[in-house]
Amino acid sequence: MSVICNYCKKTNNEKSRYCVHCGGQLSKETPQIAALCPGCRCSLVEENYRNSRMDSCPKCHGIWLDTEEFSFLASERDTYSDPAIPRQFRRKPLEVKKSYIPCVRCGSLMNRRNFRKISGVLIDICRNHGVWLDAGELEQIRSFVANGGLDTSQDKAILANKTQIAQTARDVKDLNTLFRTLNKFNLRRILLQGY
Repeated sequence: MSVICNYCKKTNNEKSRYCVHCGGQLSKETPQIAALCPGCRCSLVEENYRNSRMDSCPKCHGIWLDTEEFSFLASERDTYSDPAIPRQFRRKPLEVKKSYIPCVRCGSLMNRRNFRKISGVLIDICRNHGVWLDAGELEQIRSFVANGGLDTSQDKAILANKTQIAQTARDVKDLNTLFRTLNKFNLRRILLQGY
């Protein structure tokens, strides 16, 4: 199946998020299913939170946020301006979630990730539609971001990249030394004559 770009009207693969021809974001029509809590299976109630729309479960207090809403609520832009966020982020131990849950919008199983790899908040993500957060996880994420968690996450990623670059440079240097040695003593010719 293919998707037509709204900007250039060219055909793209259905799994693409952006048009390969013009780079515009593709909008996909997804068959809407009844918005049910993936855990309790009861109907979600629409609420407003900081000028964003979210669907919440009245029973377990889990929250569904569409991708754009989650990006905004988990951004530095919004969290820095919220005086209700605690001054210190306290990381809780990771809770082991039993099974993968279906997306509220499309029903396919969502991926599970530790938000920014170091926050300790496991979130369920549908690549195309949004994020499911258990009770209290949105507040934890916002506290993590407001207290410098994104900077720490980026610093760790930079350090890991520097370490990988240094290791690759050592590997290249070792290979260059090996090739120079082989060419200097013409060991390839000596080794090949033995066969």
